[in-house]
Amino acid sequence: MKGRLILASLLVGLAGYGGVQASAATTTPVATPYRESELRNLKQVKQVSAGKTITLDLVLKTRNGSKLTSTALAVNTTGNKQFKKYLTPKQFRQEFGQSTTTTQRLATYFKAHHLKVATYNNGLIMQLKGSASAVNKTFATNLKTARYHGEKIQYAKKTPKLPKNVAKPIEAVVGITNMVKLSSLADTSSTSSNGPTSDGAPQNFLTQYNATTKATQGNKGKGQTIGIISFSKVAQSDITHFWSAEGVSSSASRISVKATGGDNVWGNVDPGNAETALDVEQAGAIAPKTKIRVYTASLSDVGWINSFASAFAENKASSLSLSWGLSEGVLQSLNKYHLLTPLYGSIMSTLLAQGATQGISTFAASGDTGAYGESLQRDGSTTEGIYANFPANNPWVTATGGTTLPVEGTLANGITVKIDRERTWGGDYLFAAYQKDQAFFTKNDELMGMLQAGSGGGISTLYGTPKYQKGVSGVNTYNARQYLTASGLPNLNASLIQGRASGRNYPDVVADADPLTGYDSYTRADGWDVIGGTSVVAPQFAAMTAVINSNRSKRMGLWNPQIYKLAQTSQSPFTPLDASTNNGNLYYVGQPGKTYNQAAGLGTVDFGKLAGEYK
Repeated sequence: MKGRLILASLLVGLAGYGGVQASAATTTPVATPYRESELRNLKQVKQVSAGKTITLDLVLKTRNGSKLTSTALAVNTTGNKQFKKYLTPKQFRQEFGQSTTTTQRLATYFKAHHLKVATYNNGLIMQLKGSASAVNKTFATNLKTARYHGEKIQYAKKTPKLPKNVAKPIEAVVGITNMVKLSSLADTSSTSSNGPTSDGAPQNFLTQYNATTKATQGNKGKGQTIGIISFSKVAQSDITHFWSAEGVSSSASRISVKATGGDNVWGNVDPGNAETALDVEQAGAIAPKTKIRVYTASLSDVGWINSFASAFAENKASSLSLSWGLSEGVLQSLNKYHLLTPLYGSIMSTLLAQGATQGISTFAASGDTGAYGESLQRDGSTTEGIYANFPANNPWVTATGGTTLPVEGTLANGITVKIDRERTWGGDYLFAAYQKDQAFFTKNDELMGMLQAGSGGGISTLYGTPKYQKGVSGVNTYNARQYLTASGLPNLNASLIQGRASGRNYPDVVADADPLTGYDSYTRADGWDVIGGTSVVAPQFAAMTAVINSNRSKRMGLWNPQIYKLAQTSQSPFTPLDASTNNGNLYYVGQPGKTYNQAAGLGTVDFGKLAGEYK
């Protein structure tokens, strides 16, 4: 699905807890105030209606925060005495969350100020809900709304504050102001059909990546639950129709939905529910005996936090899939313009680390615009650059990128396109055809879109290089080719660029994601399509995790510490895609002879071998 400018509340701040309303001298800021001079051309500025319901998240300080990273790694690292000793949500709270005494005191305070309070069982997130007038009075602020280049934003020009003794254990207040550019990662290119196709059957994934062995199909996910994070409604009849047509169990009882709350300020950005349908359809077809738990959220930073907090609180899903992303460039812009502090990235990292301590395997799509992302300008425009994609860039998720399978075909103008081996998904495989008939391409929006599409991958500036990637050949070094010009047109003579950087390198793994060689999808609104995007891959990997888990007594947990070790052994279950030509994501290409590259990660997976080698 195409990205869309939407605005999500991203203001964070200081901390505290305690008593009654206090004077200015005894209060402290808990959210950065919006600076009206930072954004231009605000229109229709007005007060938020006093009776409008506002949803906020209090993010509490992590206790023993320095120990969280080591614990999340220890329980997922072979040879460590804590290996596989996963925490329950209760144990996580005892070690890292605030005490019930603290959260009860905070709840008492906010309830006395006419706000409803719900506390997540990790002791780190508390949701507040109430009228705008109650929020204004409680936080000594004045909520407003405006139109910013056609989009609705909410903000507080007056600095939100709380009494110092109330603020003490609070890390951040999220939901006062909103601004973020978020996008689904299902590629918009698709091929319509009258029904399921043999080439697009999800089961082809199993054959392509050796996932039909006894080790990978024994119980087909029986007894497991796959979690799907969603920002749209769930059309169960679409999903069961798909499963039935694909020949797998189509019982609606396999699907359950958990609404995680928050204000859906921007409406349903996926009106056909195509992204959610795609994710659930793929996961349920690959793992036909699993249950699917969909965590629906409002399209906002509050919704994003609450969806993950809910999934980890329930601890039902042994694997979790997310197919939405946000450019690091946008996060950097919001920080630069004093609309956001870097705490949002750390808040999400703490949540995702919680999942790792509980042995939940979290997969995030790496993106469909290659190494490119957007940054936000003061005037509301966006510019593109080399930016990582959040949260695929997070060290506590396994980032799933995309490939193109071998294929040969002829375009409508008679030019043949041939790909003779599996490669990183990148539109440069069409460059030769473009060079022969540029006019044909420029008149065809779908073909131009294919030229500009590719698997997300790169090096994060938000997160440092995780321990499991350090020392792996290819990590923090790169080969690249500037395949697109500044105007987004093909650069037909892209020379090799070599360099070094430091940060979290992603993706970790890849599988077929090109719409040209993609998978069936069905919604009542659009009918049958063959569709692609790295968001196809994330639920497929979550499903394979559930299948492998159904044959084990302990969850696979966070994949990354083990797979980076396995990739460096003679028994590696990975096939590297390391060529430096015909193997790029529109910028990064392979590093011949090295274990890792930012275009294809560790490579494609032999699931039969992985299941045998993974401890």
